[in-house]
Amino acid sequence: RPIQYTVESEAFLLPTPVRTGYIFLGWTGEGITEPQKTIEIPQGSTGDRTYTANWQVIEYTIITLLEGGNAGTSEVYFYTVEQTVTLPTQTRTGYTFLGWTGEGITTPQTSVKIPKGSTGNKAYTANWQVIEYTITLDTNGGPVVSPIKYTVEDTFTLPYILRPGYEFAGWTLDGSGMLPFTPLIIYPGTTGDLHYKAEWRVAPYTITY
Repeated sequence: RPIQYTVESEAFLLPTPVRTGYIFLGWTGEGITEPQKTIEIPQGSTGDRTYTANWQVIEYTIITLLEGGNAGTSEVYFYTVEQTVTLPTQTRTGYTFLGWTGEGITTPQTSVKIPKGSTGNKAYTANWQVIEYTITLDTNGGPVVSPIKYTVEDTFTLPYILRPGYEFAGWTLDGSGMLPFTPLIIYPGTTGDLHYKAEWRVAPYTITY
């Protein structure tokens, strides 16, 4: 806004302006080409003068914690007061993305937008629901075994089963072409609905006489 002065006015300094999301670098004008934060108008000055405020936009950070706030993966983004930012939809093997929480959001939201004009560093946490998969076991003539429920976080061993007149050779993953294997351990990181089939060897017997 204009500042009024006369030749009799006491010396004064140009004000330091404030602008949300910006750092004031200084004034230019009236022969000043490099921004100066302190400019004095001395007593006895005359004439209309024009000065321009120079600004540097502030870069803020957005930290996203991708594994529910646990020690692990995080990503950092940057934004300014001039931008609108939409947080990305995340993917994680074995989990369904429920949405983001943080910055006042307590119920996970899959679409979070930081509107233009926002300021300040921000932090958000990704929320997940682990997916439950099913392992179906075809005992191939052996005893019936119930399907097994599991998640990407689990470790367990497929059961050892018995069949009169046969030796259990192990489990094979349907369509994999793998050899029978026992014990067969399912390790963390495994995903998907799986189908295993039992393989048998005819048990040899000895008659002694």
